[in-house]
Amino acid sequence: MKAKTILKSILIVSGALLIRDLAQSRREDRKVRNGADYWERYYAPDIVQRSKELRQTKRLPSNGVDLHLDIYPHPDPQAPLLIINHGAAGYGRLFVPLALSLHDRGYTVIVPDQQGQGFSGGRRGDYTMAECTQNIVAAAQWAAATYEGPLFMFGGSVGGALTYYAAAAGAPIQAIACLNLFDFGDGRDGLLISRFAVLARSALLTRLLTGLTRLSYPIEKLRVPFIWLGRFEKVMDEQDAQFQALWDEDPIPARLVSLRALASNLNTPPAIPFEQNRMPTLVINQKRDRMIDPQTTRGSYERLAGPKEYLEIPFGHWSAQSDFLQAIVTASDRWFRQNIEQSL
Repeated sequence: MKAKTILKSILIVSGALLIRDLAQSRREDRKVRNGADYWERYYAPDIVQRSKELRQTKRLPSNGVDLHLDIYPHPDPQAPLLIINHGAAGYGRLFVPLALSLHDRGYTVIVPDQQGQGFSGGRRGDYTMAECTQNIVAAAQWAAATYEGPLFMFGGSVGGALTYYAAAAGAPIQAIACLNLFDFGDGRDGLLISRFAVLARSALLTRLLTGLTRLSYPIEKLRVPFIWLGRFEKVMDEQDAQFQALWDEDPIPARLVSLRALASNLNTPPAIPFEQNRMPTLVINQKRDRMIDPQTTRGSYERLAGPKEYLEIPFGHWSAQSDFLQAIVTASDRWFRQNIEQSL
């Protein structure tokens, strides 16, 4: 009888939380609509204007929702294509200077928002690593069918891991560049990129927490503040306090995340393990990262088989500094051009 009472109480509380969350979701959707131009505050007027002049947008179906894609088309139909993937609590418009810089180097650049994030459809903050991977594969398949040039991919933070995941899942990519690389298959990296990195030191605790995520199914749609899990106050390099302050108030990034999204960080292996990789992979790591220990990405790189290269850059997790963007653009462009030459 006592167990039934406890179960009934849990169901009542969960139901109340879900109702509250539904109302909150509607408020979030309004904020996104009203804050559609907030991204312009990050950049100088000339960058904003150039983005508007070049950028096209598209809605692409994936997993039952419409994805938002920003496209910076190159006039040459055979120009190389590059898909840029955002990370957790991010969205495509945070990559505008990067997209413009790579467009200047001769690429058609495509920047998708994953479901439940940015300007894409779906309940905000409610997604899984597998679903995000499918979103990126869908964007890559659309790009390969629409344009003629060779297709490459870049991602940052969790987007770096998703770039590998999408390539492993069959996205028609020739080479990838990953700013950060993680494996969400056994729980360890999922903990290492969170506020609970210390728990990853114990294999037993890691297995226990991974197992517990499977018990969250009845309440998997519940969302919790993302800031409880990730060190988002340290997402920017120390030199970028102004950008960080703007991001803190940005209405577009998902501020709540579902339990099923968190669970997927602990139990979603890539389709091809790092040790069996054959995709040419450039891994870029931030030496001054205060959000995620750089050793996490370094460990992933060391597991990689196949053609690979490693580069460390002297910055924090992300930066708006021109030197940071230039380092990424130069390294990625060189890696992709090298791949084009080798394929001729």
